[in-house]
Order: sequence, then structure tokens, then C-alpha cells
Amino acid sequence: MSGLDERLLAAAAPRLRKTGQIVAALDLGATRIACLVARTAEAHAGGFELLGYGQQSSRGLKGGIVIDMDGLERSVRLAVEDAERMADQQISSVRLSVNGPHMKSRVARATLDMGGREISQKDVVKLLDKALASGETDKQQVLHAIPFSYSVDGSDGVRDPRGMFADTLGVSVNLITMPKPVYKNLVLCVSRAHLKIDSVSAGAFMSADAVLVEDERDNGAICIDMGGGSTGVSVYMNGTLGWYETLPVGGNHVTSDIAQGIGTTLPAAERIKTLHGSVAPSQTGSAELVETPKIGDDGRLQSARMSRAELARFIGPRLEETFELVSKSLSTSGLGGKIPRRAVLTGGASEMPGVRELASQVLAMPVRLGRPVRAAQLGEECERPTFATAAGLLTFDHARGGDPKATRKSAASSSAREGEAGLFGRAFDWLKENF
Repeated sequence: MSGLDERLLAAAAPRLRKTGQIVAALDLGATRIACLVARTAEAHAGGFELLGYGQQSSRGLKGGIVIDMDGLERSVRLAVEDAERMADQQISSVRLSVNGPHMKSRVARATLDMGGREISQKDVVKLLDKALASGETDKQQVLHAIPFSYSVDGSDGVRDPRGMFADTLGVSVNLITMPKPVYKNLVLCVSRAHLKIDSVSAGAFMSADAVLVEDERDNGAICIDMGGGSTGVSVYMNGTLGWYETLPVGGNHVTSDIAQGIGTTLPAAERIKTLHGSVAPSQTGSAELVETPKIGDDGRLQSARMSRAELARFIGPRLEETFELVSKSLSTSGLGGKIPRRAVLTGGASEMPGVRELASQVLAMPVRLGRPVRAAQLGEECERPTFATAAGLLTFDHARGGDPKATRKSAASSSAREGEAGLFGRAFDWLKENF
């Protein structure tokens, strides 16, 4: 993100988050629903203090789409209640993250005729507003609008055009969108749990913001968020998000492969994966036998065992396919030779032994396992990659000076300016009123 964008966002909402304020993050994942409750703190103290957390099995969601409103509502209620009980706080609003392969990224471009005069802040705001309006459609909800390059008279790569003289000013904005019916159903389910929605954000984008360090943002890195139902790919270049995509494969597909291969139930397969799963067990442990219960002739689970090496044969091919899809997606992204040559893995599925080594082999680049940068504030239980998305929801405004760039409307005002990115909407309004 350029210095100009930082100042636009900070100026638009200087008092959105005061020190000592209670904030809550709600991550709607394919495998589990997680809620974190925190109190904001000064930047030198880490930005927040975690008060409590709760998580429940995700019911009512499939591929990021609501298939059972009552089931999802109940999962949300239980996760929030657990977090409230631990935090000894009652929350009324949440920052919401959503996931799924239906989320898309595309570039919206806009130009402004300057007539050779000096570029003012008003001109930049007008240009951003024009780019956002050009990218809106009746069928897609804009979750994020992220400017990643300005141009002056055709010269790209300008970070702050204000004060320059130009005939033409241009901007390229990265829009992350999702289908409006999917968005509305998710918002409705959370609203039915008597929660106001402060913002709606793309889960993989929040994960990337939580785990990438500044050097990776500036010099370029690929963040691969391995969720239960999908895998999000975020490419950072020159300090900002340059490209984003979600792929329809995740940890749940590994669980399904285990269940099919062994002949067991999905809950049993998930437990086997969590306790004993590995992509490539070490030579010393490959012959070790582990419990892998199977469905017997009477339809009940019966005790059975297999070696770790045999179990890995059900896991490795699916994860290898996942990274091959990531590689193919990057090759068709249009970034060409600009694609960064290092990657960061995060998300629940990334914690399995051997995943990082497999990713490095398939992608042919250095790979590290990414935990939330502010892990010290999250404590031992929540510092894992599994909580990266929820952590990103908590920390995003402390790093950028405002709420996530999500849709402006909340559940209480669903008919107001549908599709406009919230933080940029505030930026536009504030600048229009003050200049």
C-alpha cells in the first residue's frame, strides 16, 4: 500500500478504534467457526489484548455457501457465546470474514483528464471513486478495493501522484468480489444471531495481512491460505495486494480422501488426519502403526491399524494436486515475470507435517510456515496458523489506521449504497467534506 493510500485511510477514520475498545472477529470457515474477542491497545503494546476465544464445528456451510441457515446460525451463536464467556464480555458486533472458491479478483482501471494542471487530493479521490464505480456490477458484491498502481501520462508505478503536473492521471484498483446472493445469505445468518456486522472481509486476504512481515509485502511474496473448503492465494508486490484468487480445494478434500481410502466415517477421518496425518513420514516413523478405525460389516466403527507410510499415500497426492493448482493459477494470473519467488503457508491444513517441504518442491521456491505476526498477543492456543484469519481481522485496522476495506453497509443498513467498499467510502466522504 502506498503512502498516499495509508494517509487516505487514516484520515478517513481517525477515531474508528479507540484504545480500550472491545472488538470481536468472527471467521466463518468451512471446518470451524472461530470467534476472538479483544481489547484494543496502543501500537507499542501489540495493538490489542486477547480476552477470549471460542470455536465450534462449522455446520450449514459448504464451499462457502449457506446450505442450512439454522445450522450455521447455531454454530455462530455457540462460538460467540464461548468467546463471551471466556472474555467476560458481551459483544454486539463483529468483523466478519468469509471464504470460498466463488470469490474473485479483478482489476478496475480509471483515468482522469487533468489538462496539464497540478494533481490535488480531490483529484485522487475522484479517480478512486470512478474506478470503484466502474468495477461494480448488479451480481457481484465488492468486498475490497485496493489501489496498487497510479499512472501519470501513461507512466505506471507512481505511488503518490499528488503535487505532480499531468495531462492524464490513471489508477489500477484490485477488486475482490463475491456473488451478492451468497453474501446476503451469510450476512443474514450472522444477523439472526443478534450480531451487527461492522465489516465483511475476504478470509485469505485477512490471513495474508496477519502473517506477512513488512519485507515480504515490500519485496513480494505469495501467501497460500490452506482452509478447509478452499485455498486462497494472495500475491503481494510493492507493499500492496497485487492479485488474489481462491481455489476449490482444501483440507476437507484430504479428509474425504482418507475416509474413502480407508473406509471410515468423515469424523473419524478428520481425527486420523489431525492426530497422525503426514505428507511424507520420516524413515524412522514410516513403519509405525497408528489407529485407523474402519466401518465394519455391522455399520459400526471397528478397531484397525495401518502404517504411517500407508496413510500418507492417501494424503500426499491431494496436497500435491493443491500446489499444482496454485502453480497453474499463478501462471495464468497475468503477472508474468513479476510473480514473487517466495511463499508463505498458513491456514489449518498447512500445519500437517511435510506440507511445507512439498510446497517448496512443487512451487520451486522457498516456503515458510506463517503464524500471525502478533502471536504474542494471541497466546499459546491461538497463535497457530488456524487462527490467522481471525487474527487478521483484529489487527488490520491497527496496521492501516481503519477498518478493513469491506462493504460499507452492515446488516442494519443493507439497502444503503450496496457494493461500495467501506473504508474507501469513508475516505471519499471525509475528503469530500474537508477539501
